[in-house]
Amino acid sequence: MLLAIDVGNSNISLGVFRGAALLMKGKISVRTRRSADEYAALLYDLLRMRQIPREEMTGCILSSVVPELTGLVEEAVRMAAGLEPLRVGPGIRTGFRIRIDDPSQLGGDLVADTLAGLTEYGAPLVVIDAGTVTAIVAVDRNRTYLGGCILPGIRSSAQMLKETTALLPSIELGGGEEDCLGRNSAGAMRCGLLLGSAMMVDGFIGRYSALPGMAGAVCVATGGSAPLVTARCEREIRQDPELTLKGLRYLYETNRPKPKRS
Repeated sequence: MLLAIDVGNSNISLGVFRGAALLMKGKISVRTRRSADEYAALLYDLLRMRQIPREEMTGCILSSVVPELTGLVEEAVRMAAGLEPLRVGPGIRTGFRIRIDDPSQLGGDLVADTLAGLTEYGAPLVVIDAGTVTAIVAVDRNRTYLGGCILPGIRSSAQMLKETTALLPSIELGGGEEDCLGRNSAGAMRCGLLLGSAMMVDGFIGRYSALPGMAGAVCVATGGSAPLVTARCEREIRQDPELTLKGLRYLYETNRPKPKRS
């Protein structure tokens, strides 16, 4: 079995695979003041609660966009599962070309998203990863990662509006369809956040689809806020909540450590 871990800004997402089957997935909230021991205890309890036998796990792969947590989580995995994590970073074989100024700056989550998207949906491809931030990236028909954009996440934007203004209220983002005209403060905020996010996503997809090698791109969305961000989009966008975890599995299969000879 494979333990796949994605360390994000708000949550640590993890999944356990047996072959291609995802047996379980879970989340641990990020707290930068936690020690490796505390993360190990949380991981140990989560695996035990889901009845995942640690002795059957044979590998671990980890991606992280929070450098100060990477080493702590790696140590937690060693303590809780007795595994040495394979870290997604420079030197890992991705299976696609990366055409940006500094490929080492590409987050491990986007590497995993891209590989899973290409493997399961083909190229050209647009990936929307909507979490604490919303990233929208383009991969052309030659499997070349061209780049993308990073926007404030929809929940982060709602929190920012509340914290930086005196009169705007806290709002719930879920619910029914929004009119394009808000008729009170809460309605105007919902309109701006929900429809505004959808319009931005639609707009970037349109711009990316006009680039050389991007015609007819498949669009796929993942991340905790993906349904909110894409529900009001006019473009056809597939939802794949497990895209990052599946991409980590593909990366592990490509970069699996060779067993040591006795």
